Amino acid sequence: MRRASAAWVAYRAAVRLALPLLPTAAALSPKLARGLAGRRELMTRLLAASPLVRGGVWLHATSVGEYEQARPILRRLRELGVGPLAVTHFSPSGREYAAAHPEADVHDYLPLDRAADMRELLDAWRPRALVFVKYDCWPNLVAAAGAVGVPVVLLSGALPPGSLRRHPLLRPFYRDLFDRFARIGVGSPADRDRFVAELGVRAPVVVSGDTRAEQVLLRYDAAAADALPARLAAWGEQRLVLGSTWPPDEALWWPVLPELLGERPGLRVVLVPHEPSPARVAELLAAAARRGMAAAALSGWAEGAGAPHDVRLLVVDRVGALAGIYRAATAAYVGGSFTTGVHSTLEPAAAAVPVGFGPRIANAEEALTLTALGAATILGAGTILRDPPGAAAWLRRLLDDPDARRRAGEAARGVVEAQRGAAARSVDLLLAAMGDRQA
Repeated sequence: MRRASAAWVAYRAAVRLALPLLPTAAALSPKLARGLAGRRELMTRLLAASPLVRGGVWLHATSVGEYEQARPILRRLRELGVGPLAVTHFSPSGREYAAAHPEADVHDYLPLDRAADMRELLDAWRPRALVFVKYDCWPNLVAAAGAVGVPVVLLSGALPPGSLRRHPLLRPFYRDLFDRFARIGVGSPADRDRFVAELGVRAPVVVSGDTRAEQVLLRYDAAAADALPARLAAWGEQRLVLGSTWPPDEALWWPVLPELLGERPGLRVVLVPHEPSPARVAELLAAAARRGMAAAALSGWAEGAGAPHDVRLLVVDRVGALAGIYRAATAAYVGGSFTTGVHSTLEPAAAAVPVGFGPRIANAEEALTLTALGAATILGAGTILRDPPGAAAWLRRLLDDPDARRRAGEAARGVVEAQRGAAARSVDLLLAAMGDRQA
């Protein structure tokens, strides 16, 4: 039995103080309100599901991105006959996405991190292993699993350069947390170095790869059957895709798009907002009109008898189309990198498309890798864009040099291809941890 450190005592006290305040905070956060609503009668549901999952493998994937990383692992476990399988989610988006794309015997929310609830659930489910995907590791759950001898494993793990877990005041707590893991599988050598050399973790840390890349490759291949990429490829000579954008990303491009479209009659733009609500789509169409650009929403353009010949900019007003859209891209910009951090650059890279993004990329190891390649190639597999003139210059260079653009795209694709086999390696790591328990 480990002796509770001052940091663990402080964490548990903070949980006890914070949980009663959540209903009040939910009044200010629709997302939090959805999460709390989804957790009504949660323990009753989870305990009732015990016969379906007892003695199996429990994976926790907090949101959509982590669940996409978990899906190749779940499929590999199914292939090997390992089960039953349960997946918990923290965020409403993750839970709702999994409901539409189930891979396990049970999907539901993760209870809030009360120590008593975690002990009760572990006693009811009695899993052979508990797996966290990427970095959403709940301390009371980890401690409860350790107390009953359930091996805890991290797969596709990441410790980004900007992570608060590396802060000197928090480092001892997280070092102790991760030392309770039986195995830690990480996506890259840089992540391993940060876990071992910087955080000081003594649990086994292995570079098993990022399973998200395999899921991206699957989506890329599946999009070949979609009619939209082919239609976009026939729309103009060259296409700039602005993917997963927020207003600061659009502010990078609005000042230069009219000029770029004016000087290049064959150029088209596909703008994919991160949250394509009707209000947001209307706002973007109005912004394009104010700047003299002929624009349309994708739904009307795609469903019409024929595309209006003068449309130069499409605003995508549905979700789930971006992987296919990148197949038709000549160049791609990925948003989020002027706010909290860049969104997935793996999708355009899988399509062998050179990628641009803003300066905040420390949250994504693959974006850092693409940028490093960019420093070593003529145009770059990945390029940081900081202002409108720089963005316009980047695009002009790409459009004017097809051979260099092809080399940069091939280098970007290589970043994704390098992760092939991550699911098999991750499952091997998990089975090794489960074998240690049985031995």
